[in-house]
Amino acid sequence: MKTLPFLAALLCLTLLSVSCGGGEKKNQEEVKPEFNTKKTENTSKETTAVASTIPQSENKLGRRVFLLCAACHNVVKGEPHKVGPNLNGFLGQKAGMKEDFVYSEALKNKGIVWSEETIREWLTNPAGYVPGTKMAFVGVQKKEQQDALIAYLKEVTQD
Repeated sequence: MKTLPFLAALLCLTLLSVSCGGGEKKNQEEVKPEFNTKKTENTSKETTAVASTIPQSENKLGRRVFLLCAACHNVVKGEPHKVGPNLNGFLGQKAGMKEDFVYSEALKNKGIVWSEETIREWLTNPAGYVPGTKMAFVGVQKKEQQDALIAYLKEVTQD
């Protein structure tokens, strides 16, 4: 007789653990693919939106590398600044002088005039080239990508 309550309790625990465990596993399997699908769709929409706002060019590598920059910079004349300044017309200009954009004191005081050489130094290591810059970007290390990006910027940022 004493074993009957024990067996009943054991049976209840077994049924409870089977139904909970099976239910959790089933819910995880159903939710996980749905989550991954939504994340992939949003990521591709965001990438497409950013890609459609930058100028076309036959310089496909330069345009592709510029996607790293496009999240923070516009290049088309008249477009607003983003997190970083609009780069239209920046070549030959002193760094830190675009209107309506707040630059770090470090960049304004560096005295850089944007040329192919200074852009390359900047792209290699922005924080190393201008210690104290507000730009949080690791840089573009490969010379081929730098060359393509510089050529692209020369093409699309002409005033």
